[in-house]
Amino acid sequence: MSARRGMVAALVLVVVLGALAAGATNLARYTLDVGTTLLVLIAVAQAWNLLAGFSRQFSLGVSAFVGTGAYAATLVMIHLGSGPLTAVLCGAVASAVLAVCLSPALLRLRGDYLTIGTLAAALAVQAWAVNASSVGGSSGLNVPLEVIPDNVTLFRLAVLVVLACSLATLWFMSSSVGLRMSAVGQDPDAAVTLGVNVWRLRLLALVVSSALTGAAGSVVALQQVHVEPIGTLGLTWTIDAILMTVVGGAGTLVGPALGAVIIHLGLTRQLGENPVLGLVLEGLLLILVIRFVPRGIWPTVRDGVVRLVRRPPPPPPPAEVEPVPVEPRRERVS
Repeated sequence: MSARRGMVAALVLVVVLGALAAGATNLARYTLDVGTTLLVLIAVAQAWNLLAGFSRQFSLGVSAFVGTGAYAATLVMIHLGSGPLTAVLCGAVASAVLAVCLSPALLRLRGDYLTIGTLAAALAVQAWAVNASSVGGSSGLNVPLEVIPDNVTLFRLAVLVVLACSLATLWFMSSSVGLRMSAVGQDPDAAVTLGVNVWRLRLLALVVSSALTGAAGSVVALQQVHVEPIGTLGLTWTIDAILMTVVGGAGTLVGPALGAVIIHLGLTRQLGENPVLGLVLEGLLLILVIRFVPRGIWPTVRDGVVRLVRRPPPPPPPAEVEPVPVEPRRERVS
């Protein structure tokens, strides 16, 4: 994507999400609640997409950064009495700091070893939260009632987080930084020979993705009014992020959002009374996508429509050519 197209897409995105936030006052309470949950899932999927879709760092530690953002926002509201927006910003900063602290160990790893390392980090953060009395231990923490925002404000905060994730995705897609990051993801050794600072780019992707994930986690804390290690730091967040991004299409802007709509609205909420069947259908959908459309649903549909629109016209029929009379060959008389 060129820089000019990226600017146009960013402007359209700002207008659409701005209109969505402005119209939140006309939505019912149930619609706002469902919409906030969906927006949080979109933000988490987009943040994971920044890490895996561009720099090819496949992380299983999403839950660690969601939980860190949620816990940090809750602690700030409890001890400092901060408002919701300040709490979301503090959650993003706390997750970014955690990413910086983990980077010396994690970014030395590649491939499957990096994936396993992020999973170990997530489990370590969860184990610490279970046993740390400063964050409530296994019982968790409650968000103070006096700072809990109303449903409209919470919905707008979720819109703001999705806007930040989408703009970061557009920046990765249209800037030279994103191009170098894609080169690092495809072949780090070749990128080094071309003068690319692999460590700096991988750290940038990890910090930006973690900060946005932490912001989404802060909205989760405000919505659920309670944070605890099993749910807030559970691996369900990691599974959802990977599933939504792979189904929708990694490395794209629309893909994670489309995957979140399909998984959350199409399966999770429709089959809420039968979660086992929901898990089976999600697994089946993932298998079908990997088997038949490995790039994801959105890239496959988009490219199909583009090929259909740009299909060249059929060639004109060949013009009729009149036969040229051929004189009979005369035999040479000796």
